[in-house]
Amino acid sequence: MKITTALTILVESLIISSPMKFRYFYPALAFVLIASLSLPGCRPKDTPRNFILVTLDTLRADHVNAISPGKALTPSLDFLAGQGALYKNCYSLIPITLPSHASIFYSQPPHLLKNYTNGQIFHPKKDLPSLATLFEQNGFATAAFVSLGVVRASFGLNKGFGTYVDEFPQDRWYLHAGEVNAKVFPWLESHKDRPFFLWVHYSDPHEPYTPPGAPDDLDIYVNDKHIGSYCLSNYSINTAELLLETGTNEVHFKVKNDNDKFPYQARLDLFKIMAPDESGLKIEHYRDWYVRREDGTYFFKRTASIIITNSDKPRRAVMTFRGKLIVPIETITRQNYRREVEYMDGEIGKLWAKLKELRLFENTAILAVGDHGEGLGEYNTEDGIRYVGHIHFLQDVFMKVPLIIYDAAVPKRPAVREEFVTLLDVGPSIADIMGFKRPADYQGRNLGKLPKGEPLEIFEETYKPEAGRDKFGILAFPWHLIFTPEKQLDEIYNLMKDPEECDNLVLKDSLPPEAISLKQKLEAKTREILKSKEAVKLDKKDEDMLRSLGYIK
Repeated sequence: MKITTALTILVESLIISSPMKFRYFYPALAFVLIASLSLPGCRPKDTPRNFILVTLDTLRADHVNAISPGKALTPSLDFLAGQGALYKNCYSLIPITLPSHASIFYSQPPHLLKNYTNGQIFHPKKDLPSLATLFEQNGFATAAFVSLGVVRASFGLNKGFGTYVDEFPQDRWYLHAGEVNAKVFPWLESHKDRPFFLWVHYSDPHEPYTPPGAPDDLDIYVNDKHIGSYCLSNYSINTAELLLETGTNEVHFKVKNDNDKFPYQARLDLFKIMAPDESGLKIEHYRDWYVRREDGTYFFKRTASIIITNSDKPRRAVMTFRGKLIVPIETITRQNYRREVEYMDGEIGKLWAKLKELRLFENTAILAVGDHGEGLGEYNTEDGIRYVGHIHFLQDVFMKVPLIIYDAAVPKRPAVREEFVTLLDVGPSIADIMGFKRPADYQGRNLGKLPKGEPLEIFEETYKPEAGRDKFGILAFPWHLIFTPEKQLDEIYNLMKDPEECDNLVLKDSLPPEAISLKQKLEAKTREILKSKEAVKLDKKDEDMLRSLGYIK
C-alpha cells in the first residue's frame, strides 16, 4: 500500500472521530505530509531501496532463451524474467552503442539529442536531466561500470554519476563480463548500507566473439625457433620480440584454423616491425601473403613467412600485430556469438549471487535491456558480402532487444508482455518504480501502467559516418518500412508474413493504403531530420578505437 493511501485513511478516521474544531487541522496536516513526499529523498515506502540498470550491449532478443528457446542458454536472464516482467517486443531506436545508451538515459530519440554516432561527444541540454541525475538528486550513491571504449565518460554519459569506471587494458578497448564484475563487486560491498543506483554495462556478444580462455590460434617462429603462441580471435594488440641474426631471417606464421572454405585463414589490420635503428632492415612478405595496400590489411594462409634481411650486426626488433581468423559466417561466427552470450549470462548469474550474498537482492530493483541487436550474416552489404555486426541496417535482427524488469518492492508477479515498447520507455518506467517525478521532456511511456494491446509506431535511424548511409525506418506492426534517402530506396516488409524481411513489397504492383500512408510519413520525417542534422567530426584517436572495435571496417 502506498504511504499516501495509508495517510489518507488515517486522516479520514481522525476527522470522523474528532471534535468539530479539529476538522480543518487534520486535512492541513495531511497536505503538508503528503507534499513532503515529493521532496528529494522522500519517497513512498513500497519502493525498492536500490536500483541496478544492466545494459546488454549487442544482445539480440532471440538469443535470450525466455524469449526464443534454443538459440542460447541464458538461465540467469531467464531467472530474472521469472521474477518480473519480460517484454518480448522491445526495440532500440538506433543500432549504435553511444546514441542508443543516450536514449536510455534521457528518454529522447537520437535525432533530438543530436547524438548520431560513436566517437561523438554528447552534450545534453542543461534542462534535460539524466536518469542518473534523478537518483543523485534524491540522495542515492550513483556508479557506472562500462565495458566498451565508446561509452567512456569523456563522451558524455557520465552526468549524474558520482563514480564512473571506464579503464581498459593497453591492448584493447573492451572488458569481458568477468573483468567488469571484478570492479563492480567491491563497490557493492562498500555501498551495501546506503541506497544506490548502479549501471553495469556488459558487451561480450559484441565483436570480437571470443570469451575468456579461448585457445591460442597462432604460433610464430623465428629461424625455426618457436617464440610464442597468440590468440588472434580476441582481437587484441600482440607484441613479439624478434632476435635477428646478420643476413636472412625467416619469421614463420602457423595458423590453427579449421576453415577450408577460403584460401586465406587469417588477416592482420595492424602490422609493424620496429627496431632502435631500422637502417639496414629489409622486410619482404615472402610466401602465402596477400597485402591489400589501400587499407593496410595483410591476409595470410595456414602457413606463411616473412623474410627480414639484416645487413648489420645481430639486433632485436619488436613485431606488433592485431588481426582475426577468417571463418565461415554461417557456422563459426554464430557458434562463437552464442558462446559469448552464454558466457555473459554466466557472469550475470554471479552478479545475482553477489546481490544475494550481500542481502541486496530482496530490496533492489533491476532492469536488464539490450542497446541494439546484431547481424550474423542474414543480410548482404551493397558489395554482396554477408554482413556481421550492426550500425548499417535497420532490420529486426539489428533492432529487437530483450527487456526485463524486476521490482523487488512488489510481490513476485512474473508476466510476459507482447506490446511493442522501446528504449525510450526505460527512464520513465524506472522513475515511476522509484517514486520520482518524471521529467517533462522524457518521451517514453511508463511500462508499469501500459494498457494491454496498446499499439505503437517506432521510428528508427542510423547515420553516417559510421553507417555507410543514413537510413530511417518506421515499425508499425505488421509493417516495417526502411528508407535510404541517398539512394531514394524504399523497403517495405510485412513482418507477420515475412519475419525474416526478405520480400520487399515496394517492388510489387500495389501496396495496401496503410503501407502507403506510412511510407509518406517516413519520407516526411526523414526530410525534417536531415534538414536539422548537425555535422559530426570524429577525433583521429577515436576513429582508431572505432576501427579496433569493428565499427569502422
